Amino acid sequence: GLSANDIGDATADEISGADALIVGAPTWHTGADEQRSGTSWDDWLYDALPNLDLEGKKVAVFGCGDQESYSDYYCDAAGELYDKFVEKGCKVYGFTSTDGYNHADSQAVRDGKFIGLMCDEDNQYDMSEGRAKAWVDQLKSEGFF
Repeated sequence: GLSANDIGDATADEISGADALIVGAPTWHTGADEQRSGTSWDDWLYDALPNLDLEGKKVAVFGCGDQESYSDYYCDAAGELYDKFVEKGCKVYGFTSTDGYNHADSQAVRDGKFIGLMCDEDNQYDMSEGRAKAWVDQLKSEGFF
């Protein structure tokens, strides 16, 4: 089964020992070059992650943001998660279409797709559940689970 854990409470053994990781963060520090989430992820990505061996680990990323009020920075922290886990040799699953979103720019886009599931609970809260279910089905079909 799956268990949820705040990254600030996770041990190195829990992260290294997991078969796969689903990671996510909000974006609070808009326009920042790093430490964009305003959460425990900010320190963990730069202090703990560099010390872990995660080569080949399966990772799926989700992000939360406000595409209307922060259109130029939509879900940027999710892009930072992606970058840092890829640097450690992880394989990222679950890229999704940017269709149906109303943002100008995002650090969570690679090759025209989001690097995972992006949710906007401020402006598209009614779409999040359907997007999440479709994303889990996609992860299953990609062999993530």
